[in-house]
Amino acid sequence: MAATLQIHEMSALTTGTDKTSGTVRFKDADNATVDTNNPLSVPAAGSIYSYTKQLRVKMTDPPDTSVSNLRWYTDGGNTFGTGIGVVVFNRGTDWIANYKTQMATSADLFGYVSAATAFDGDVTDTGPFLPADDDSYIGDLIQLQMSVASTAPHRTLTAETLTLAYDEI
Repeated sequence: MAATLQIHEMSALTTGTDKTSGTVRFKDADNATVDTNNPLSVPAAGSIYSYTKQLRVKMTDPPDTSVSNLRWYTDGGNTFGTGIGVVVFNRGTDWIANYKTQMATSADLFGYVSAATAFDGDVTDTGPFLPADDDSYIGDLIQLQMSVASTAPHRTLTAETLTLAYDEI
């Protein structure tokens, strides 16, 4: 039987909210709620940053043999527009509280454009992930953050898609 993997937005190391077919909203609040409260506003000068978001994969049904090679990617097109970016960092399994200051180490999320050039999601917790790992978190925490510069237009943004790919035997 094929494995079932979920994407969880982590609010603590051991608890997460299933966002597999849902939305992760970048905002000026530290929660996983998708609503219109606490929006990021275009600053008069410089840049502002959302609270960080941390995603992790949860295995909810085991594979026949194993799952490995977790990787994340986008379509490469940042439709958010001028002055708005999203960065990504692999935290390993070292969860830290979300914060809204600029991430010190990161890469442009939209630079990862296919499964072949994807962001590595299992650098620290490498797998392979086996049937014994059922109902547990696997792979690494992927930390994301949105920045909004004073050059960004004032508007509501449309959604972007982040894809999780993996190998299964």
